[in-house]
This record gives sequence, C-alpha cells and structure tokens, in this order.
Amino acid sequence: MKSGPGSPRRSGRPAERDGLPSAERAELQRQGAKAAARGDETSENPMTHPSNLPTSTGESRGLWQKRKDAWQSGHDAQSKADDKAEPFTPNGSAKDEH
Repeated sequence: MKSGPGSPRRSGRPAERDGLPSAERAELQRQGAKAAARGDETSENPMTHPSNLPTSTGESRGLWQKRKDAWQSGHDAQSKADDKAEPFTPNGSAKDEH
C-alpha cells in the first residue's frame, strides 16, 4: 500500500499531537500522584533536577515542559483527592460523624 498526504501514520507508537506519547504521559502522572501520596512537595518534581533539564538532555524545552506538566498534573490530582478524603482515626477506621 502506498502512503501519501492524508494517510495515517504507521510508526511503532501512537501519534501524539504534542509529541509526548500517551504512555509516557500516564507514567509521569502516576509518578506525580505517588509522590503526592508520599507527602512530597511539588518542588520535588524530578523534571526540575539538573540532569533532566533540556540543557542536559538535549530535548526541546517544549517537550520538557510537557513532561514537567504531566508529573505536576498527577501530583495535583492526588493532592486534591487527598484533601477530599475522609479523615481517619488512629485505629484506621473512618471517623464517625454521628
């Protein structure tokens, strides 16, 4: 089959409109959520570590920002969920409001 303009892209991974594969985005979000669950602050985003900055990796600043934002969105979502969670008593059972 011949491909031309308008033909679907046939690469090893799904085409992403912003350049960040959905599996990588999901993994970064998962890592951000786990960090929030551990109580890590947003300042601990691994994408801000010097070895992960575009000046070290050679990637574009735009792609780096998408990775940084993906981790942050996972952290934010978990933090929000934790804020809404029911408080627990020291013995691990849900607090009775009655």
